[in-house]
Amino acid sequence: MYKKINILIRVLAVVSIGIAGLSTAALSEEDHHGHEGHEWELGISAGYANLKTEDKEGVNLHLHLLRSLGDEGFMKYFSAGFGAEIIRTDETHYGAMVTLAYHPVEDLTLAISPGYEWEKHEGSWESHFAMHYEAAYSFDVSESFHIGPVIGYSKTSEAEHYTVGIHIGIPL
Repeated sequence: MYKKINILIRVLAVVSIGIAGLSTAALSEEDHHGHEGHEWELGISAGYANLKTEDKEGVNLHLHLLRSLGDEGFMKYFSAGFGAEIIRTDETHYGAMVTLAYHPVEDLTLAISPGYEWEKHEGSWESHFAMHYEAAYSFDVSESFHIGPVIGYSKTSEAEHYTVGIHIGIPL
């Protein structure tokens, strides 16, 4: 099962990067919007999680609240905020993180999120520093929200997991 998910994640990554590459050729500096037009975004992602080191699979729910760092110049390509994640297997895993997102082209978001993950193993709580990486490509459905595929990877000193799902972003 891990091999199938790994292939799916790679295919989504290649498709997203390919679409981004095609979009880059068509975009000029004036056309880049990123998070312009709205200062805040509430993001919700749901999907599949593979906890590689525990050999478990589960459901993933990820939330974030991001604020655009600028409307023009270099800073318009960045946003920052907070995120939270829950992975439900036979044991529930929790995560909390600070997020820095880069928007190289209009609909592509690349994020890095340092934080902590918690889980209860054999009756006691464990927490570990985690680095979470995420890539999402979105399609505007309306001015009220966008939707698209998302892939993620998270690593602690003890474990790692992969996620693949659907991201919904709501400009605030």
